[in-house]
Amino acid sequence: MGPLQSTHVVATDRRRVMGRVLLVVALVSALLLVLMFVIDLDGAQYALIFAAFPLLIAGPAAVVLLRKAGKPEVIEVYESGLAHEFGGVRRAWTWDQVKAVDVAERGTYSYTGSDIDCTIRFADGALLHFTGLTQDSRVIVAALGTHCAAAAREPIRKHVKGRAAAVLGPITLVGGGITAWAISTIPGTPDGGDQFGLAMLAVACVVPAVISLILLISVLVTGRR
Repeated sequence: MGPLQSTHVVATDRRRVMGRVLLVVALVSALLLVLMFVIDLDGAQYALIFAAFPLLIAGPAAVVLLRKAGKPEVIEVYESGLAHEFGGVRRAWTWDQVKAVDVAERGTYSYTGSDIDCTIRFADGALLHFTGLTQDSRVIVAALGTHCAAAAREPIRKHVKGRAAAVLGPITLVGGGITAWAISTIPGTPDGGDQFGLAMLAVACVVPAVISLILLISVLVTGRR
């Protein structure tokens, strides 16, 4: 790999903070779901089913972020290539193994605190992703521009479609299914609290189901994150 030219430590503190925030959201959502079975508000408590949707998103995301936050991550730039170490696992590639680069310049800082987003695809199929939260990340981008000018400049995070389907798909199906069940059940229930509760349940589920469906279609069609 030749001499080491620079070392870039990935900031994990933001992952930890975001993970904790999402964990709190997941716990609050779970508590609201429990309350739905405990309290009696003449059917209005069924609206708390809405808490299932942030729970489905916040729970897994919190686990992933907190697991990553506990592992040190470093990217090293060598004269002949790149090396990536995460959680004690080290991988290295030479410059000629870089097959495609996807760099997004945000211009101004986004809500994530990052002004750059870069993904590299190597000849062995491995992907290396880093953002502006990586120390001196633009040095890595500059090195890629110098040594990998022939690499394709193309969107390469195509697996985002699979992740979107895995997250948004169940939300759409669960929300749509509960809404259909509640609407079909209303005509056969007595007037009063039961009908009101089922109506609240349908409203609480149809809104996130429609939103997640729109987002899912947008990601699958455009491929945008």
